[in-house]
Amino acid sequence: MRGRSGFILLFGTRSMVGDDRDSQPIEAVCPRCNQRATIVGKTYRNWFTIFFIPIFPISGLQRFSQCSNCGAQFAVNARQLGSQVAAAEREQSQRAIQLYNSLRNSPGNSITLNELMTVYASMNDYDQAISAARQFPQALENSEQAMVTLGRVYLAKNENQEAIRYFDQAIARNEALAEAHYYKGVAHITAATPDYPQAAAAARQARIHGHPGADQLLREAESRVRGEA
Repeated sequence: MRGRSGFILLFGTRSMVGDDRDSQPIEAVCPRCNQRATIVGKTYRNWFTIFFIPIFPISGLQRFSQCSNCGAQFAVNARQLGSQVAAAEREQSQRAIQLYNSLRNSPGNSITLNELMTVYASMNDYDQAISAARQFPQALENSEQAMVTLGRVYLAKNENQEAIRYFDQAIARNEALAEAHYYKGVAHITAATPDYPQAAAAARQARIHGHPGADQLLREAESRVRGEA
């Protein structure tokens, strides 16, 4: 008995992404990676396919934007995202001015200094954060948390030795400050000349005092000590 000949019809749907020709790329700080990058406009549309070939669209054209640095996608077009980022930057700048003026009136207020350095860091303005710490040394000396924040600013600038100096100062004031131990370990492991044993020691202290990222940092540091990475 002869079998019937036939074929299988493969059909389905597929999302197709393309460049948004109506949207010009913009330069802005990406809300995801916090780096200044080119934000490009993109479009996508769902298509009905036969044998994986798009035949006709089955949805309207949707626009979004994408960071060229980290690839993060945002459900607004590039122009809208740029406007939102600019508005956020203006708010941060105004907040920084308010905090700075408050510190001038109360130069020993460590809570205000810590917030000011955090705002500057969120704007990637690390030099301004360092300058604020230098202008208000009393506020810095009053708080180990402010010392940790300043250390993290130096760490973001890849000035690891300066970062470690401030983490050590914070630990000298409060041995149980898990955040200081943790970032001290990060500074040791990411230094131009890494010190893996010191990174492991700091990670152990961070774990003892309950830092949630300590276990992963310790595993990484110990594997480097053993020469596994």
